[in-house]
Amino acid sequence: MLTLGIITFQTAAALWALLLLPVVWWLLRLTPPRPERVSFPPMRFLLGLIAKEETPHKTPWWLTLLRILLVACLIFAIARPVIDRNAAGAAGRGTMLIVLDDGWAAAKTWQTKLRVLANEVDRARQNNQPVILVTTSPSDVPPALEAKAAAEIVDKVSSLQPRALAADRMALAERLREGLGTQDPLDIIWLADGLDDGRASAFAEALTQLGGGSSVRVLLPSSTETGMALGSPALDVNGLSVTATRAGSGAPQTVVVRALAANGRSLAEAPLTFRNEETRATGVIQLPLQLRNEVTRVEIQGERSAGAVYLLDDRWRRKTVGLSASGSIESNQPLLAPLYYVSRALEPFAELTTVDGDGRDLTTSLQAGLSMLVLADIGRLPDAERETVQGWVDRGGILVRFAGPRLGAGHDDLVPVELREGDRALGGALTWEEPQPIAPFEEQSPFAGLTISPEVTVSKQVLAQPTADLGSKVWARLADGTPLVTSERRGDGMIVLFHVTANTDWSNLPLSGVFVEMLRRILDMAQGTVATGQDQARQTSGLDNAAFAPTRALGGFGEFIDPPVDARPITQAAFDQTRPSPRHPAGLYGRNGLTRALNLFENAPELRLIGGLPSGVTTLPYRPAESIAFTGPLLLAAMILFLLDALAVLILSGSMAQLRGRFARSAPLLIIGLTVLISPVPGHAQTSSAAPAANDAADMEASLDTRLAYVRTGDSEIDSISEAGLKGLTEVLLQRTAIEPAAPVGVDVESDDIVFYPMLYWPVTADAPSLSPKAAGKVDAYLKNGGTILFDTRDHQSDLQDLTGSASPATEALRRVLSSVNVPPLEVVPPEHVLTKAFYLLQSFPGRWSGGPLWVEASGSGTPEGSANYDGVSSVIIGSNDYASAWAVDAGGGPMFPTVPNDPRQREFAYRTGVNIVMYVLTGNYKADQVHVPALLERLGQ
Repeated sequence: MLTLGIITFQTAAALWALLLLPVVWWLLRLTPPRPERVSFPPMRFLLGLIAKEETPHKTPWWLTLLRILLVACLIFAIARPVIDRNAAGAAGRGTMLIVLDDGWAAAKTWQTKLRVLANEVDRARQNNQPVILVTTSPSDVPPALEAKAAAEIVDKVSSLQPRALAADRMALAERLREGLGTQDPLDIIWLADGLDDGRASAFAEALTQLGGGSSVRVLLPSSTETGMALGSPALDVNGLSVTATRAGSGAPQTVVVRALAANGRSLAEAPLTFRNEETRATGVIQLPLQLRNEVTRVEIQGERSAGAVYLLDDRWRRKTVGLSASGSIESNQPLLAPLYYVSRALEPFAELTTVDGDGRDLTTSLQAGLSMLVLADIGRLPDAERETVQGWVDRGGILVRFAGPRLGAGHDDLVPVELREGDRALGGALTWEEPQPIAPFEEQSPFAGLTISPEVTVSKQVLAQPTADLGSKVWARLADGTPLVTSERRGDGMIVLFHVTANTDWSNLPLSGVFVEMLRRILDMAQGTVATGQDQARQTSGLDNAAFAPTRALGGFGEFIDPPVDARPITQAAFDQTRPSPRHPAGLYGRNGLTRALNLFENAPELRLIGGLPSGVTTLPYRPAESIAFTGPLLLAAMILFLLDALAVLILSGSMAQLRGRFARSAPLLIIGLTVLISPVPGHAQTSSAAPAANDAADMEASLDTRLAYVRTGDSEIDSISEAGLKGLTEVLLQRTAIEPAAPVGVDVESDDIVFYPMLYWPVTADAPSLSPKAAGKVDAYLKNGGTILFDTRDHQSDLQDLTGSASPATEALRRVLSSVNVPPLEVVPPEHVLTKAFYLLQSFPGRWSGGPLWVEASGSGTPEGSANYDGVSSVIIGSNDYASAWAVDAGGGPMFPTVPNDPRQREFAYRTGVNIVMYVLTGNYKADQVHVPALLERLGQ
């Protein structure tokens, strides 16, 4: 390989042939003289016997030059010259330092960055430049700044992935200054994500100062290619209010945000519109309360970035809280004052309902489902209501009680601790103590980490009887050590008692912000609703001092990944102040069944484009490797020169006149032949045969090669995924098996012939119509004649556990499609089925999802009339794990969609599932016959 400026000769050895051009010039100087007609009279012949000096006839200079150019074009074509258009800004001297932004904002154009990065590494290899590759995301143990050969960097490039972290460029600049500040000038290229964290100009200036002054090129994406950010949603009356931001100001733009359940199901969507010159947009995802409690993730559709994802945990479930004051039950008169501050504190986080004095209303409210019940100064509940509340608590409810004169005078057994009769007054005329402040919350308390204002004091409280287990039940104390908040587990639920009133009669605690946070912490431990027995023990066990451990981390593309090995737990007191870092990655954290989400942003940040870089820094747009190969044009030029040379030889040799004569004699026949060829046949025959001819050609092509086929649904996105999925599966079959299938095709069961394809992949959409009688007969005949159809409802395991019970829209659509087709009895693939051992040994059949069952023809159904299972191969296979998305590959050969969970082993097993299905369809049940081999060998005497 030889590089001259922007031109690279990939087979440089061929250029040595240019040294032979002078020899070629000398060989081409002479040409035989043109033959001439000479009369042959005898006297003329005798006169010609006199010897004369003859001068050889030389080749014209222009013809020699033409032939030299022809040879030169062939030599250069063999040398394979390539012009790299991206090399214009490359320095090509010294060590190449590549700085890559690999934070969340780089995810949107990550593939483009990797192509440019690979191109730069290849250029360094051509220039024999050593390469130092560094990234800007923070790391606990950054790698050493070591220059390596470009060939050693190639493997590292392919393994790079964006991270769910913000770039820390200045920390990298300091590390570069310490490690590379004394080296020679560097060839620096910064592959930026386009967003300015406020110090982009300072970072670029620091790069230029490395090595006493280095050349710096900065590649920037356009404003439309920078990532978007999503902030914390807000609870709205109708659902979730969501705000997104973009970088720069531009034309109006509309994006779609969607709320997803834990299994990835989309619950609702809402458009967000950025007006002209605006960088912030807000919209409301409308959801009823029941669906709102299922939301675990909000994301911007189409934005594959961790910044465009917000995770919701247990604290975001909109819960229902019942409120009841002393007058509402004991005197049947609604007294709202005791609950005023409680309702104001809980209103932003829960649905509030007031329980009236009628016991039937209390029972109805509890049966309808409450997350938490608040009783303000209610001493004794009637026996019937007490039993109802006790049963509700045992099933997982949280009862919060506030003290007051009535509770101090007497109480039932629905309290966490034994109480003294009466109350304790502080700061009165006949007392010897002052109003007490609240002591700092202990680490094991659910209120740990909350800041207490010194102005919050308590002037009266109910006292707890000292018992051996009193210390383990206290969540909050006064400065003198007396309990302020106590709790006790009852069954699967909990009872919490505030030893002061819910209003300001006994303390000014309800006027403080810590009162709101205390109630919210208690609400966080409640279920969405409690109406039937559920496993609340894990969710309400928040009294130990265990920290929240990472369970699922967020990748740079916004997908879930396994937490890194060096990830550390976060204590409850520090969780709200913790921001994502290498030791505390963004994602989900768990403790005793409670889930907390650590997001990249709490509020949607202001995003700014990089600009105002220092002078001397060259800014370039991102462009993939653009190279112009000249092998083809040079060969075309050589062919044209060859034709010109042949034409010149014909002219110089006098053969052109003979060709003209022959052409004149054959021209009439040629014209007649062309007339016959282009004459149109009658119109009716032409129109009636065009479509059959096209279909015949397609059928002939399908019959000559083995192909996998997919059913076109009419949805372009689903059809493109099906095509990409079968292409990926075809590549795997070519690499791993003896099958050599051709490229997959899409078919329309209504109009195309499907008998040529051994297997059809049929993605079932929720709006799939019923088959017409013609199509149903075609499908039925296909199944009876040995074809197999793999139906994929793509709706995960929860919707396909029972093909006969209640089902998802996609499963209902599958029933519509198969309603007019003779389908045999089905069963979930048994452990010893041929599908489990057709090529690989499998016990499950995952796709993009895992866990969904795979249905095949029941083995005990026999082969009744109308059944397609004459060869032992199930004619119908039904799954729900979205197999095409797991098989699909993009133009670069990488997976188009992450698996859920994102596990490379799951994708490998998805490919194995596809290989087993194809081998099962093509080879039948011969694997099942292997059990008879020992008996056959014994009979043969072997």
